Amino acid sequence: MAVYKFKVWFEEFEETFRVIEIKSTQTFFDFHKAILDAIGFDQKQMASFYMSNDSWKKFQEITLEDMSDDDDDGPDATPKLPVMAKSKLVDYIIDPHQKMIYIYDFMELWTLHVELTGIEMKEKAGVKYPVCTKTVGLAPKQYDKIQRFGLVDDNEFDEITKNYLDKTEDMGGEISDDEADEFGLFEDEQGEASGGEDEF
Repeated sequence: MAVYKFKVWFEEFEETFRVIEIKSTQTFFDFHKAILDAIGFDQKQMASFYMSNDSWKKFQEITLEDMSDDDDDGPDATPKLPVMAKSKLVDYIIDPHQKMIYIYDFMELWTLHVELTGIEMKEKAGVKYPVCTKTVGLAPKQYDKIQRFGLVDDNEFDEITKNYLDKTEDMGGEISDDEADEFGLFEDEQGEASGGEDEF
């Protein structure tokens, strides 16, 4: 039974990578979990693998869950995507340097490049596959993007707005419509700028 050796790295952080070894007969779901364990991410979000070429162009998608409509079985229906848990690696690896793209969390779009770097024809005794055999660099925090660009509570919003208005007043400037929109300001009936209520 063959063992695949993959190098997995973040698209935005090429210096951070992991080497994962996995049996050819194991599934993409096994690989999915191994990648998340290796980079320290949780397993709460959706994900997909995409078979790729040397130019990192996406081809066949292999998804975590089939989100297609079960009632959509007509002749013009979109073909159902293969699901990770039912898709073995050996059935999709067609190149000794096979490349894939792995996307985790379709809101944050964590994108990792995956490349087959070696094939061993025999398992190592005592090793439980899949296994991460090399770790280089610290992975980014999974929810760092949310922390940097996420929502602020009412008190934080008021403080940010006050500081911005004070700075603008000190500079003798006026607030443009675009800036007012950005900070959620609007003109009330008295023509004064005030904070808009959040809409959800």
